[in-house]
Amino acid sequence: AAVIYNPTKFDDLSLLRRRVAAEVRAAGWLPTVWLETTPDDPGRSMARRALEAGVDLVMVAGGDGTVRAVSSELAGTEMPMALIPSGTGNLLARNLGLPIGSGVRDLASIAITGRSRRIDVGWVEADGPSLEQTAAIARIAPDSHAFAGSTPFLVIAGMGFDAAVMHSAGRGLKRTMGWGAYVVSGLRYLRRRRVKAHIVAGEGHNEFDLEARAILFANCGRLPGGFVLAPDARIDDGWLDLVVVDTKIGLLGWGDLVRRVGLQSLGLRRRPQMLPEVGSIELRRMRSVHVQAGDPELVEADGDALGYAWNVRARIERGTLLVHVL
Repeated sequence: AAVIYNPTKFDDLSLLRRRVAAEVRAAGWLPTVWLETTPDDPGRSMARRALEAGVDLVMVAGGDGTVRAVSSELAGTEMPMALIPSGTGNLLARNLGLPIGSGVRDLASIAITGRSRRIDVGWVEADGPSLEQTAAIARIAPDSHAFAGSTPFLVIAGMGFDAAVMHSAGRGLKRTMGWGAYVVSGLRYLRRRRVKAHIVAGEGHNEFDLEARAILFANCGRLPGGFVLAPDARIDDGWLDLVVVDTKIGLLGWGDLVRRVGLQSLGLRRRPQMLPEVGSIELRRMRSVHVQAGDPELVEADGDALGYAWNVRARIERGTLLVHVL
């Protein structure tokens, strides 16, 4: 096996190495190839090196960013990927039903002995900005930059409120508070303007305009804290679930939105008629989508802020990634 690991996610790297090595020896495998990520490369070249080395399994020890980077290289190959999650959200691990809190030894054992499951990979894309658009992005904030190109997501990508929250949740806050850092960050953006966009679904047979707090592209829908944002999303069904989130009337709307997500998480989808609808979650299924925003919007993928874009496309590739699960 190869282990691609993010050294910033572990307080004791020697413990990680010892416990993985113990499981590898117990399974009768050859010594593990260890590949460390860097700030400039969160895992892509390491994944290519693992493929070139001819290993039989790639374990990813890190957060969602490391998982996303490695999966971008393994998607479309027959190389299985296994997770030793140690990030803030651990979104893919949650949606795969892995025992996140069970410790490195158990997770390494699942990595080696688990069954293979084929899952979908989402891709979010944007064209490079024009000179005028680049200037507009620069006026937003000194550190603003454009998102261009194509990047994968395994759980959820989006634009608007959620991307702003991901962008402002600093590494130090996440290390101290875990996923609660996103709650703290979110309080800053409750009054953020709505996203105004034109949506083109699939091959263009369905078009509509909308205003919303956030536009999300879901491959699967389970979030930290037991919340389920897209209850019908399945990680292996070949469908992209478009999630449109909106609120009205200030804090009352946000409270109603949290209530609706909580009910969805409990499997309750029916809306009580006696309560005003000031928070809404609209769900649509499609293979791909093109979002044309009226203003530059922040874009994120699996919790990583990517930058600003006007025209964003998202699509699903069915069954292109192998993962080891229970």
